[in-house]
Amino acid sequence: MQKILFFLLILVAFVACKDDDENGFDVPVEFRKISFDPVPGGAVMRYKLPDNMNIFGVRARYKDAYGRQLVKEGTYLTDTLLLNGFAEARTNEPVQLTFLNNNLKESAPLEKTFSTQDAATVALFEHLTVNPFWGGFNVTYTSPAIVEGTVHIFYVGINPTTKQEDNILVGSFPILEGGDTLNFELKQALDELKVVVRTDDFEGNQVKMQIYEGIDALAMEMLSPDQFTFSFPPALQIEDEPHEIGVKYLFDGKKKGANYRKNYQRGDNYKFGTFVAGPNAFGERFVIDFGTPKIPAMLRGDAFLYHGRDYPYANPNYPDPTKDMFVCTLWTAVYTSRLASKIKVYGTNAENPSTAPLSECTLLYSLNDDPGWTNFYRNAWCRFSDYQQGPNDRSSAFKDKDDKTFEAADPISLDMKCNYLGKAFRYVFFIIEDTYMSHRWSNNYPYGYEDNANEYITFDELEVFVKMENK
Repeated sequence: MQKILFFLLILVAFVACKDDDENGFDVPVEFRKISFDPVPGGAVMRYKLPDNMNIFGVRARYKDAYGRQLVKEGTYLTDTLLLNGFAEARTNEPVQLTFLNNNLKESAPLEKTFSTQDAATVALFEHLTVNPFWGGFNVTYTSPAIVEGTVHIFYVGINPTTKQEDNILVGSFPILEGGDTLNFELKQALDELKVVVRTDDFEGNQVKMQIYEGIDALAMEMLSPDQFTFSFPPALQIEDEPHEIGVKYLFDGKKKGANYRKNYQRGDNYKFGTFVAGPNAFGERFVIDFGTPKIPAMLRGDAFLYHGRDYPYANPNYPDPTKDMFVCTLWTAVYTSRLASKIKVYGTNAENPSTAPLSECTLLYSLNDDPGWTNFYRNAWCRFSDYQQGPNDRSSAFKDKDDKTFEAADPISLDMKCNYLGKAFRYVFFIIEDTYMSHRWSNNYPYGYEDNANEYITFDELEVFVKMENK
């Protein structure tokens, strides 16, 4: 009888263990206080594991928007778990929760539901606009704080390979937190545009696509200098004809340092034939007056090509009688240190554009480039301009090239394309806030000696464009 009773006891224990393996251990009620907060593309599950060394973590099983079974795990070290994988907002999505003990065995399952918000791949379409832009179009969108995925931009044009109408990809970009503005210039001339915007998640799933039709293609025209006036504070004006520095050279139609090149070919190394303003030109307004309101399209500022000439330097506090101190002060050895790295263009119809509060003017363009040497060398719009230690091959210097080669060379230009608002302004003005640094003094911006402590600025040519009247 004792043997039979002992055998029955062992059998009951075995069945109990098996039942525990199948159904899991029991979880205290306070562990089950779980809540869900909808977020873009999913939900944040909030849980609390009390100070109990027997509970190691929590496991969530659910299906995402594409029917895939996902498993997410959290430990006692945290109190939230992100349940993602959704596109459009959903409600009452089922999730199965289990708790894990220290042996990583699961508890009996707990059934819950949660809701989600639109993912960034969907939400951006709520505030996405496709706008006319100069020679193309502009896409502007806003997005939530939690972002993932990619936005692809197409336009409907003629496929150059098949010669048939097709969706032509112009760019793919990660969706940015808060939003973005994307400008596209097209090589094909179209009077009206059809734009296709598509979003994918990071796993390559196509989420949403939308078509925008009837987008006007904008065209611009350049004004001749007699169609506007140009002004800036008199204290910044440098008119020095012996060195050929003055405002007239800003609108003489000669780009790329053409005047400078011809001068040094004749032996006049310090006649520059260009425009320089300063000192203390940062933050000042350089105003263009159309006379009557026009829709601004673009300002184009040109720089010298790489001519390979030295720009002398001497400490202005210790003048060197063997050097041209005017030139030394003007360039401090580095031409590119006078070219804009940070510039803004505004439009206004105020009575006095020189004093109108910036908050009441319309920002049309902004360049906010890192002025440091590393960025200049890699990315600056003028990195191939006239600087001996820049990224140029010295054999490419135009001092050694013939006229035909010089004329065929592309200019170095900063195209300041204005946001299109459909609004006409009598005045536009630009403000330069900083210029580039060189390798001469410091690689470690903003530390080190400032190349342009006296805040001079230059453009070799300034071209002004407005909306073409018959477009």
